[in-house]
Amino acid sequence: MILNANLVYGDMMINAVRWTCILVMLSLITTVTCAKIDYTLEVFGNANMDETIDQKDIAFIQDIINGTERSTLLADANSDGKIDKTDIDWIENIIEGTESEITVSDALNRTVTVKMPVERVIPLPLVTAESIVAMDADDKVVGVTASVVNQKSLFPKLSQLTNLGKDTLDSVDIEKIISLKPDLVIVYDFDSLDLIKQLEEKGITVVATESHGDLINSMSAARRVGYILGVKDSAEEFTGWYGSILDNISSKVEGLSEDDKPSVVYCFLMKDDENSPIRSSGQDCGVSALIRFVGGRAITDKLPGDYIEVDPEWIMEQNPSIMIREVLWGVSGYEVNNSTNCREMLNGFINRTGFSNIDAVKNEKVYAMSVSIISDNCWLGAIYMARLIQPNMFQDLNPRAVHQEYLKRFMKLDFDIDNQGQFLYPIPGDW
Repeated sequence: MILNANLVYGDMMINAVRWTCILVMLSLITTVTCAKIDYTLEVFGNANMDETIDQKDIAFIQDIINGTERSTLLADANSDGKIDKTDIDWIENIIEGTESEITVSDALNRTVTVKMPVERVIPLPLVTAESIVAMDADDKVVGVTASVVNQKSLFPKLSQLTNLGKDTLDSVDIEKIISLKPDLVIVYDFDSLDLIKQLEEKGITVVATESHGDLINSMSAARRVGYILGVKDSAEEFTGWYGSILDNISSKVEGLSEDDKPSVVYCFLMKDDENSPIRSSGQDCGVSALIRFVGGRAITDKLPGDYIEVDPEWIMEQNPSIMIREVLWGVSGYEVNNSTNCREMLNGFINRTGFSNIDAVKNEKVYAMSVSIISDNCWLGAIYMARLIQPNMFQDLNPRAVHQEYLKRFMKLDFDIDNQGQFLYPIPGDW
């Protein structure tokens, strides 16, 4: 769910969410040369600050020792305050999967050491729970939040586990978490430091992860979790799978002129009432960054802030070519099997006074997109948005085929999105 400080969105209160952009995609197109998107795996031992820990890091450490390379933030693999041969030994253990502990830099910029192996984990962020399933580490999960419990179609196994309450530390049952004796609890990057300390005082290791993750950090966050849970190979397979399509999108939109980028507005409402105030993505918001990434131009891109209220009159003046309206659970997602409510909500949005004069409405380019793919697993939203915003450029990218493969290959679900779920309405006729 995408929220600013202390705003109620649906039934969930989130303190200060800044998710910046988004994960993405699958290798449907292998013939195009892709621009590699770089990010840093935030695990100590990643001496050369790339996306993995491998023999290149050992060589880099040796160069630091020899004085031909400068030390980096993550070069101190065993976190003992110096760079020496023991760091090379430590990296070798990480590569072999025999490390006794692993140190990471988390989303709160804390240095956290995790004792290995982690056998009992509680992921509070929904996207983390989903990533853990996708990386085949869900047998380590011992407790989940209500968001997982309420999505039995997506989480048939995890939804049967102990329900800890809502997703944030100030909403879950802390005592119940402690009673489950987890080795590790993964929390949001806006969760209370006092509550984190309360868990740590009980001997529970806590790692904060990016709340929804921007395009780069979400990928890094998934890899970080993979290393912590001892499934780094599965994490690399998963992130490499969608990362190859993300690279492809990056290479295709590179060099687009502003004239080639359609104007887009992303909207969400604080209430179900379609006449309630409209909120959108400011210049600090990840949705604006996502729209840029897939070849669009957010009309709110220059407005200060992250999630901001916008005047409907101003939207009409900007006259966007495409409008995307986020819709919540109960109207959309894996548990909804028809488009009735989604259609009614979108119609209410389109029929606001004056909206009939907007190009997006005139040309029938107004879409309702599920929170399940914008916020809960936002790299999927990027696939859908790429095709909506640049349909000619990405006509050989089938978002629903990507989505289906993800569910079958990584989530291991017999879930047919042609017959179940509601993720985008309307679906363009050429998809």
